[in-house]
Amino acid sequence: MIRIVIWLGFLFPGMVGAQTYHSVLSNVMAKKDSLAEVYRQGDSLIKEAVVQQVETLLYDELIEHVFPQWYGTEWDYEGYTNTPKQGKVACGYFVSTPLKHIGFQVNRYKLAQKYSHAIVQTLCSNIQYIRRNDTEKLFSYIQSGPNQLYVVGLDNHVGFISREATGIYFIHSSYIDPVAVVKERAQSSQALISSDLFVLGHFSKNTELLKKWLLGENIVIKTD
Repeated sequence: MIRIVIWLGFLFPGMVGAQTYHSVLSNVMAKKDSLAEVYRQGDSLIKEAVVQQVETLLYDELIEHVFPQWYGTEWDYEGYTNTPKQGKVACGYFVSTPLKHIGFQVNRYKLAQKYSHAIVQTLCSNIQYIRRNDTEKLFSYIQSGPNQLYVVGLDNHVGFISREATGIYFIHSSYIDPVAVVKERAQSSQALISSDLFVLGHFSKNTELLKKWLLGENIVIKTD
C-alpha cells in the first residue's frame, strides 16, 4: 500500500505573533486552495489522504484560530454581525458566519434562521438524538470517540462541541452570562446541560461536507 503524506507544516508554515481575523481567514483559504489542487489532480489514494488532511485542518484552524477571534462578541437574539467583536451575534449566526468566512458555500442568513436540528442536519453526519436531558449519555458518547468537532442543537440553542485532549468544550454565542461568544467546559455549561433535547452531529468527520468545502460546492440547507 502506498503511503501518501501531505506535510501541511511544510507547505503552510504558521504565522508568528498575533493574527488579525483577515489574516486567519486568508491563511485557511490558502491551505484550502492548495489542497484542492492536489485533490483534483490525485488518484483515489491521494484524494483519500487529502480529505484526512482537511479533517485535521478544519478541526485545528477553527478551534485554535477562527473561533478565538469571536470570543467576547456580544450575543443578541437578533444579532447577525459579519465581523467578530463588532456588533452582536445570535447563536445560529455564530455557527453559520465563521463557516461562510472560511469558504463553506452556504447562505449564512438562511442557515442561521433554521431550527437547531435543521442546522445540525445540514452540516453533520452520524446524528444522535438524545432526549430527556440525558447528559450522561451525551458525554459518554462524546468521550467514547476520537477528538473531533461536533455541532449540537438544543431546545432553543445551537453551537459547537469540541472533543479535545484537555476535555470537552461547548463553543457558542451564549445567552447566559457572559452573554457573548464563549468557550467553556461542556459539563458545566448551563446553556448546554439545561436542554431537554440534544441533537449531536459529527462536523469535522463529515466526509461529504469536507469534500464540498474543498471543491467549493454549494451546501443544500435541510428543511425543518
